[in-house]
Amino acid sequence: MARILLLGSTGFFGRGVAHKLIDGGHQLRVLVRDPMKAAAFKIRGAQVVVGDALNPAAVTQAAQGVDHIISLVAVRRNRPQSYLAVNVDGPRILGQAAKAAGVKSVVLISAIGARPDPHFKYFTSRWMGEQELAKSGVAGTILRFSFVLAEDGGMLDDFERAIVGPFAVIPGTGLAQMQPILREDAARCVIETIDKPELLGKIVELGGPEVVTYEAIFDWFLQARGIKKRKLRLPAALLVPVATVMETLMVKPPITPDEVNMIQLPNVAEGIDSVSARFGWRPTAPSSWATSHWQKAPAHK
Repeated sequence: MARILLLGSTGFFGRGVAHKLIDGGHQLRVLVRDPMKAAAFKIRGAQVVVGDALNPAAVTQAAQGVDHIISLVAVRRNRPQSYLAVNVDGPRILGQAAKAAGVKSVVLISAIGARPDPHFKYFTSRWMGEQELAKSGVAGTILRFSFVLAEDGGMLDDFERAIVGPFAVIPGTGLAQMQPILREDAARCVIETIDKPELLGKIVELGGPEVVTYEAIFDWFLQARGIKKRKLRLPAALLVPVATVMETLMVKPPITPDEVNMIQLPNVAEGIDSVSARFGWRPTAPSSWATSHWQKAPAHK
């Protein structure tokens, strides 16, 4: 089994990847700022190294002696940590550390939609990060995912915030097409990428086996929770100015202008069979999964 350094192990997606690596018998090393958040990994045999994934010296030191590095380090909002510091500088630091340590390959998790576009700051930052990793010259694969769903966190948090008084709020039309994938399946893709040298140097877009609208995913949530509230569609043109004010005045606004704009865009992979074409297996359909797994609020987030 491989020796793997995982960055971003305590985040929403990272937790799933970490446990799946341990399940697969890999020698896992995690670099974390708060070792208490990695206690569950340590109990299962992972090596916990305390340090910041945005500190070049810490990453370089943590990378010594490993075969591969997987990074899920990213922020969706521009504060308290900035897009530049995390989404752009992070991959640069990763690439330089991997090169210095002589690792075999790196896997960087990005997002479908990543591209240089001044109207979408998050997507632009993810594209810039991909470019920084490529410039380092390290052998690597970039995996861009559509929305990742799980029993906690991620899109589920967005839906919970969208229940406002008597309304279930939909930002924009709700008609943008998406290709959600379960965290368990996305984590499996990440880990299997390590053993696929044919993917080195490539950007791979991945999603689940269904293409559905944002509203359809929201409906899964409403049905699972038994929520019967009137849907309120707020046009993006109206919501963006409001979100701008909230972002200015609130530490954790319910939605940001960038998020409003991104939700209006299609978020689909290279094809409906993107996972089976690359990895040879079919991911679970989120529509049938959500009914039972979103029935009640998780005990923690």
